[in-house]
Amino acid sequence: MAISKSIMQLTGSMANVSMYTRQDNGQVIVRMKGGPTKNQIETKPEFEKVRQNNSEWAGCTRMASNIRKSFEVMNRLEDYAVNGALNAVCKEIQKLDTGSQPGQRAIRLSEHKDLLPGFTFSRKQVLESVLRVPVETTLDRTTGKATLEIPMLNTDMYLYNFRSLPYYRFIASLSGVCDMLMDAAGDKYDSPYPGYCDKQNGVFESEWIAATSIQPALIINLSYPLTENPIPDEVTLLLCLGIEFGKVGKANQPTAVKYAGSGKIVRVE
Repeated sequence: MAISKSIMQLTGSMANVSMYTRQDNGQVIVRMKGGPTKNQIETKPEFEKVRQNNSEWAGCTRMASNIRKSFEVMNRLEDYAVNGALNAVCKEIQKLDTGSQPGQRAIRLSEHKDLLPGFTFSRKQVLESVLRVPVETTLDRTTGKATLEIPMLNTDMYLYNFRSLPYYRFIASLSGVCDMLMDAAGDKYDSPYPGYCDKQNGVFESEWIAATSIQPALIINLSYPLTENPIPDEVTLLLCLGIEFGKVGKANQPTAVKYAGSGKIVRVE
């Protein structure tokens, strides 16, 4: 791999060279094309390990996509390639499945929930550095309900308005994600309870708040629709909190500013 530093910042393909940019740094990455053909990988015995790895990686990327979709309201707070980070977490979980055959290892988030609390949607400004007050949380799998308690907030002391914008608001979500398992035929990865990857329910957005004020204590109550009760063991609930800043937009109404926010997964049950 090479990095282009010339004036001509080209992307695309040319001859046997591919050029593309990365979201996290904007540099142009240059790679040489080559390697075995798709047909060789799919048919030749010497590529069996490659086929197993490809199959498992497909399960990881699908699981990571489901996790990110579940807290879709938080996606606008992302300032780096969150999918790649989630892929890495899912791969670590997959490696912990020692009971399945290579190429069919499951991604059982329900058995490794400790790997997601604290997962951040923004790396330039983490939530604790922006919202400098303790947030109390509860999450009950039996009822599908969660609460977040944000104490009184003096913005001059405990809110880091790193873009000096006039407004801010809180965002919260309670979502469900099901484990990713190989189907009975051994052909593809799937979720036995796909209905829990719900990106429309369990969402809270506060009104826009002036960034030069004292905000009274706020209690956020979230409820997630129980497709089944009790929630299946294979389903994991994610509680997320974010804060985003805004400016005056059309019709003199506050509007969110891209990359001016922060958030993370605060609790997993």
